[in-house]
Amino acid sequence: MTEDFAAFVRRAFGGGDGPYPYQRVVAESGFPDVLGVATGAGKTAAAVLPWLWRSVETGVDQEFRRLVYVLPMRTLVDQAVGEIGGWLDRLGLAEQVRVHVLMGGVDRDDDLWQLDPSAPAILVGTQDMLLSRALMRGYGEPRSRWPVSFSLLHVGVQWVVDETQLLGPALATTAQLQGLRDSLGASGRTATMWMSATLNLAELATPDHAVSPGTLRSVGLTAEDLAGPLGVRMNASRTFTRLALPDDPVAYARALAQAAVDRHRPATQTLVFVNTVERARAVYAAVARAAPDVGRLLVHSQFRGTERQALGDAVAEPLPPQGRIVVATQALEAGVDISSRTLVTEVAPWSSVVQRAGRCNRAGEYPDGADVVWCAPPKMSAAPYEEADLHASAEALAELEGRSLTTLELQAVKVSSIRPVYSVLRRRDLLQLFDTAPDLSGADIDVGPWIRDGDDATVLVAWRTLDGREPGHDGDRPEKRMPFPSRAELCPAPVGEARRLVQAGRTLWTYERAGSEWRRCGRDDVVPGAVLVADAADGGYLPETGWSPKSRTAVDPVEITVSDTAGSDEQSFNARRKVSLTDHLSDTERESAKLIAKCANFTNGLSDGTLDAVRAAARYHDLGKALPGFQDVLLDSVPPDERPGLAGTVWAKSPGPPPEPAPNERRGPRERIPRHDLAGALMLLHPECRVLDGEDEADLIAYLVAAHHGKVRVSIRSRPGEDGRVLGIADGDETLPVLLPDGRRIPALALSLEAVRVGATRSATGPDGSASGPASAETGWSASWTERALRLRDRPDLGPFRLAWLESLVRIADWRVSKAYREGTW
Repeated sequence: MTEDFAAFVRRAFGGGDGPYPYQRVVAESGFPDVLGVATGAGKTAAAVLPWLWRSVETGVDQEFRRLVYVLPMRTLVDQAVGEIGGWLDRLGLAEQVRVHVLMGGVDRDDDLWQLDPSAPAILVGTQDMLLSRALMRGYGEPRSRWPVSFSLLHVGVQWVVDETQLLGPALATTAQLQGLRDSLGASGRTATMWMSATLNLAELATPDHAVSPGTLRSVGLTAEDLAGPLGVRMNASRTFTRLALPDDPVAYARALAQAAVDRHRPATQTLVFVNTVERARAVYAAVARAAPDVGRLLVHSQFRGTERQALGDAVAEPLPPQGRIVVATQALEAGVDISSRTLVTEVAPWSSVVQRAGRCNRAGEYPDGADVVWCAPPKMSAAPYEEADLHASAEALAELEGRSLTTLELQAVKVSSIRPVYSVLRRRDLLQLFDTAPDLSGADIDVGPWIRDGDDATVLVAWRTLDGREPGHDGDRPEKRMPFPSRAELCPAPVGEARRLVQAGRTLWTYERAGSEWRRCGRDDVVPGAVLVADAADGGYLPETGWSPKSRTAVDPVEITVSDTAGSDEQSFNARRKVSLTDHLSDTERESAKLIAKCANFTNGLSDGTLDAVRAAARYHDLGKALPGFQDVLLDSVPPDERPGLAGTVWAKSPGPPPEPAPNERRGPRERIPRHDLAGALMLLHPECRVLDGEDEADLIAYLVAAHHGKVRVSIRSRPGEDGRVLGIADGDETLPVLLPDGRRIPALALSLEAVRVGATRSATGPDGSASGPASAETGWSASWTERALRLRDRPDLGPFRLAWLESLVRIADWRVSKAYREGTW
């Protein structure tokens, strides 16, 4: 018999009092739209444990197979992942339910959350990393992965959006995305729960997400909650006093540090909150000078993953006898389960003041009370906040001078604030984002204004030992292409500061995916979410203080790890054995059928014909490997003495490694390989191919074949330096004959690029411009490729969410088969 929720929670916690009453309501009645509970009331548990109980333990809710947990800062992600991991271990669910952190960079398990979309999983990330992926522009993620991440975040997902007061423009974006899923249609039910005690429901009203009285269900604390153990936390008090400090920035930092040291008590923790990273560094240095024997930590958002993990561990360590002083920015303001006897804070918007005060006497561990000391930042230093908001909070705090307030009393104080005006994602914006190709200048649509305030936007920087050379080059000889940075290497850095470094002549490098090479970064390349590489010898980072653009001390690089994700371009190689194209097409079609069956809950609005199109696309996805140029490169990885015996068969997989660059060759050999995904689509569109004759979804099948690597989707353009070719293919290139799994044969074909040229005539095959069939066999080419793709995107029964999901089904089936080849399990 399935245990009740209370027993389930006690097991997750390893004992204790069980769930709070409001948490039990969420578990038994399902997720509300708004969870309005105060800081310190167990919101993380209220988000995760009811989902686990409903979706995994009892199975009463099979619609939401993924829980996506959005947090405003990386420090909150680290803590949430640690908590969730502990619960899963104690529940015995760690193998059944995986926790995946979505961040920039690549790691060896990046594809695990994508390989089995029907498996229960918890995805945790910042608003930047999750929403950029939900907008098909994943920060720090390979461009080819964008469509898969997009699709999986919009099918069968329960979104949980925490600490909404810190989200800025991302709050409206989460609401608008929910409205767009509802109106445009998705293949699986997806819902959103926003968590905040101070959320104004009007902030959730967007053009496609209407909010009116009674439309949103809310759950909050009740008298039953406050009468139990939670009441002790909610009634914990702290006394407020003002601290006067000088305006000179240098003197201010010294005085603030001294005030914290003077008020610090042995064996307790003192928290010092400042509003900017720059001032946090200055105050931390002053604390170190004033109290060298007291434990101290500096916590902000601009650390590499390696140091950030170490900081998270250090914050959780028991206090030393002399206690500890933690200097922090907003990185510790919300979500982090940390408490203090004394809290010193700069004035901030009222919601931030409430959050910071919640880190003082958090659990009521100081029954005699605790102290919150507040001060105004130096004049002309309101950033990153509005001056009016700081003034309103200062007035409210002045009224509280000498008073002792509980969490609920503090939350009840009404303080006016300016509601910022942000860009709102529109339906046309989402439709435009569906095309993942850069524009003619090489630029992408900037999704930053829909995700984070411009002043808070960041890039991701890694440091490598380059010794003044280009990444990926060793003297005059290019070495094996340098791996994309891993998460442990990447440090968030403000966009403005990184741009100033470039303008001042500092060399940074960015990865140009169109040419698959590292190139020198220009000012316009420094955009939110960009991944940059710096020479470790140039400095810019200190392990104790994080991002330090003025430092010229050489950086100790993090050890490089090589990613081996299933979606990489190298999956045609290292297959452990040779696999013919006929066999691989058969294997992938069978795997797609299994995948569709496993994902039966995610077929809302999809006809049998569209699902048949997925299976057909899997059957034909690698046809383009029949290009002789592709076969030559594939067999280059086979020892020469084995090659004669391979003649006469078209191959899909090679047991050997991918080809190495030739001496002094700047472009990698894989960029000389014609794009087989485009070639496969051109083969299907060819009048003499005819395998799609009579297919109602011929255009959809051709699109899914082209899109099966995420590189040929809506807009198709030549690579830099191509003369008359498109992605390595020229008019008249001939393919080898192909034997299909069902015994049919595709003859040798002379490919035409007519279908991918802008301006291809729509009337050539009739009014619908459909793919190969009797009409096209008689009259030639039809609508341009982009027109075909946009018609699919705009079909009422498909739309962007469902079409991306169909793409992913084909791609995941291919990944799973290729992974099985490499592991020797197929």
